[in-house]
Amino acid sequence: MSNVRYILLITLIVGLVPGTVFAGDATMDAIGSRAAAVAMDHLTSAQGNENMLAMTDAGAVMFGNQTTERCLKGVTTVSGCSIGDGNLLMPQRSKFSPLWFFFYRKDTGEAVFLQVKPEAVEKSPEEIKALPPDRVFGIIAKERIDAEYLLANQSAWTGMLGKKVFGGNEFSLITIANMWAEPGTPYDFLRAASFHNHLCPGVSSGYLISRYVEERLPIESPSQSYKVIACPVWCKDDLFPVIWDATPGKKSLFVKDLSAAEKEALKKSTGGTDVAGIYVRWDTTTNTGDGLVVGYNWSRSNELTGTADWKGDPALAKLVMDLELITYRDRPEEMVTTIREFRCEDPNDFAALACAGVNPLKVLGVEA
Repeated sequence: MSNVRYILLITLIVGLVPGTVFAGDATMDAIGSRAAAVAMDHLTSAQGNENMLAMTDAGAVMFGNQTTERCLKGVTTVSGCSIGDGNLLMPQRSKFSPLWFFFYRKDTGEAVFLQVKPEAVEKSPEEIKALPPDRVFGIIAKERIDAEYLLANQSAWTGMLGKKVFGGNEFSLITIANMWAEPGTPYDFLRAASFHNHLCPGVSSGYLISRYVEERLPIESPSQSYKVIACPVWCKDDLFPVIWDATPGKKSLFVKDLSAAEKEALKKSTGGTDVAGIYVRWDTTTNTGDGLVVGYNWSRSNELTGTADWKGDPALAKLVMDLELITYRDRPEEMVTTIREFRCEDPNDFAALACAGVNPLKVLGVEA
């Protein structure tokens, strides 16, 4: 075997061995470590600080064929933040997005955002460690972002969003960070917000809907699972793939939007409650399902969260609503109601609701 063929063979074998670390992986590790070190210096924080949250789109972003998940190792090693401790979150982003890191101290309300320069990923680990921070990160921004401060200084909120101090990720990072800092926030809710890549009342409404459905149609055996017909569609529907594993590919999430006129007509027919989808507890043993058409009352939601007559920035009102709505997680019936109960006696009954070209609400008799 020639030397050239031997080298090619070894390269192929190494590339197929799980866990193999390439030079690019070592650089990613160094970038994550450097980001954590710079941020902790700005925030005067030590490793393992329980008040610290780290967020990053590492793991989603790619540079050509180079993946970035090794950055997470660097972040955890230096900061102590980890998935297991619930203080390392990874908001979903496209593989083509810029690579960034975000660190938040909930006891001081201060946060640091760092966005990696594309050319930095071509450096060696030694260069990443030795270069000045501004040669590795194109954006290094420190701001106070806790909800108490922002509510008292709304110009700071609008200024951050207007100037895009966090590279255009301001709403996403500020909302998720403040929800993480709220005592008792469930981790499954944070996972859903991360998947949606920001937190808004739409996601919060989905969480309340899920709790409502789970109370009324509880999963009682391994043969049971939920099927969702998202009709009409809003941000709530990004929650169900995360907490129920209901996905289009597994034929357990069907997305069917309605026109603005259809939505308004439905709302009038239900006395001001917005129809919020169709939820079926399906049993694969009997091939039958019990279903609910659910409504969500946004007027009641605004009333209970104190945002009905909000005079400030609309985006900040969303943060206020989210922080209040999560306190109703054990009382979802305050805003969520049953509009119609039904049963699917066989798969054809469900198919009649899920098939293309069908308005499932009309099939179920829910219409203006």
